[in-house]
Amino acid sequence: MHKLIKEGTVRTGLTQGIEYNGWSIISKKSPICNSTEMDNVQKDLGLPPPEMVFGNNLVTLSKDNQTILTFNARDALAQVEHNDNNIKVAYAAEWARNSTRSDVKDVVKPYDWTYSTTYKGTGDGFEKAEEPAVDVARLQKQEPILFYDEVILYEDELADNGTTLVSIRLRVMPSCFLILHRMFLRVDNVVFRINDTRIYHEFGSLYVVREYTSREDRFQNVFNKLPAAKSDVSLLGDPNWVGSKLPPPSLFTRERFTL
Repeated sequence: MHKLIKEGTVRTGLTQGIEYNGWSIISKKSPICNSTEMDNVQKDLGLPPPEMVFGNNLVTLSKDNQTILTFNARDALAQVEHNDNNIKVAYAAEWARNSTRSDVKDVVKPYDWTYSTTYKGTGDGFEKAEEPAVDVARLQKQEPILFYDEVILYEDELADNGTTLVSIRLRVMPSCFLILHRMFLRVDNVVFRINDTRIYHEFGSLYVVREYTSREDRFQNVFNKLPAAKSDVSLLGDPNWVGSKLPPPSLFTRERFTL
């Protein structure tokens, strides 16, 4: 038997989740950070924050009251490059060539203005491993969804030149669960990038699997894969569609946590 949790509201703070087989998977969603909270984010992290930061949103994965992993905006933003020695941003020169905006000279800043992150969650105990892998075939089977939720950590429209969206999707089935943390980046006329972290567990297994992939391609390459009419450009803002058109990962890692 499983127990569903739902307390509060989005305005005051909404907590949702599931308790099942000794596991607790909880999401907390709150309003966007106010000006004071945004100032604190900038002070803590040393870089101007994205336009929309949901600093009080949180996902927690626990087993038998032991927290294994959490996901939150501040830790994700802490992995954005923001040192003076790392001001070279890939594709910035190409953006300057392709953009018609007069302020493109400002795109090279002492931090990664795309807010790209390699965040894989907050928690210790994961070790590199060749197996087990995320069982894609099992995830594709038709199973009842016991719990599903989606949580946004932060978002930015890159001065109307694209978008960065960092979000988490949770899915719990009778046989397993999957947590997908995704950073989706689109810089118009320049690049698409998706960094995915998948947390997977089959109930009864001794392991929690974490797989990280990074994929990207030039904007035009993905644009050319739109349907023939090229009329439905909204697909360029759909992370799932874009993800299906990107090449294989340029980076892949697999780790496991032993229960």
